[in-house]
Amino acid sequence: MRISTNFILIDDSSFDLFIYEKLLIKCGIASTVRKYFSAKDAHRWLRENGPTLPETVILLDLQMPDMNGFEFIEAYHLLDDSIKSKVDIFMLSSTIDSRDIERVKSNPYILDLLSKPLDIEILHDKLVALKLKD
Repeated sequence: MRISTNFILIDDSSFDLFIYEKLLIKCGIASTVRKYFSAKDAHRWLRENGPTLPETVILLDLQMPDMNGFEFIEAYHLLDDSIKSKVDIFMLSSTIDSRDIERVKSNPYILDLLSKPLDIEILHDKLVALKLKD
């Protein structure tokens, strides 16, 4: 099944942002990619542009300075439901900390934890499964 969706990438690594954007576009998974080096900036953009937001997938890094992935989710929780209904979030991390993994699994806003580096085939399969559920 062919998937093409809008993405927001949130990661404090400019290298990861660059690579993930190129992978998503080259593989044809992304129709648009918006990148944020700061979770605070991404949250601000969502808050301001949410009403016109198309269906979007967020790839959210867990470990970031200033505002980490869990802090972003806490702020995201406060956004209007009309925004949250258009967004699917996958958290990205290389963590092996069982507390982080459990926090991700128990959070209703995070669909899954994907390992870094991002495996584009795994992401594609998860997006296909998500579309089939709709």
